[in-house]
Amino acid sequence: MARKGKKKHHEEEAGEAWLLPYSDLMTLLLAIFIVLFAASKMDQGKSEALAEAFRQNIVESGGDGILSNDGKSIINLYPGAPITEPSTGDADSESVGEGTTDGISNSEDAREALYELLGQQEVNNLEEVQAELEDLFQQENIDTSISSRIDERGLVISLDNAILFDSGSAQIKKENEDTLLKIASTINTLDNYIRIEGHTDNRPINTTVYPSNWELSAARATSVVKLFRDRGGILPEKMVAVGYAEFKPVADNSTAEGRAKNRRIDIIILSQRYDSLEEQVGDIQSIDNTN
Repeated sequence: MARKGKKKHHEEEAGEAWLLPYSDLMTLLLAIFIVLFAASKMDQGKSEALAEAFRQNIVESGGDGILSNDGKSIINLYPGAPITEPSTGDADSESVGEGTTDGISNSEDAREALYELLGQQEVNNLEEVQAELEDLFQQENIDTSISSRIDERGLVISLDNAILFDSGSAQIKKENEDTLLKIASTINTLDNYIRIEGHTDNRPINTTVYPSNWELSAARATSVVKLFRDRGGILPEKMVAVGYAEFKPVADNSTAEGRAKNRRIDIIILSQRYDSLEEQVGDIQSIDNTN
């Protein structure tokens, strides 16, 4: 009987089946890089728009500073530095007219950016309160000592310390308590947290009551909080007092004018994202108290 020859095993030649998953992987990677590139270009455009708005409205228009703000600011690039709308100037001047057109465009870009940060409804609510406050400041004849602006933190009301306190004192002047109470009544229409910040210039203080500007700025902020609580009808759990001393200046401390701008009380109606942060802090404290 003839023996069947043993069939030799041949190695299968490598096919091209690996190309299909490989091409799928390359396609997915390409799609990811396209999305990342598009996102980076979008963010770059926003940043350039904000930078241009800042340059046109602050640097080129002269930058009058925080306390001389006309109350029409929309957004800033960092807390404490408002962007103001440029003056219309002489309508017959061609160069001024072109600058005004650019300013309007930049303000629109800034507003859109602020809408994305805070939401259109919240910005509208803050602007309504801001308009009421501006009317109040004019009626009280203190619009040169008080200003307001809207930035990413919310609505910021800046008051010159000179109209609230005597030098080296944290006692609110009696003649201006009513003005503060009217401010409290206006801002209390919003159910937002309120942050009261005390600021000083860089001149040192050393008394038995206030050994440094830390104590003085914190005491002044606390005095406003107490007034709002005791007579302004604002819930104490909705407020926080902070003292920054001379370490958050808005002007140059080397001049008398700059030091005057730095001596201020900032009343901030916090935006919803900062509200959420305050609520989280409250939740943490509640957990600690139960342990």
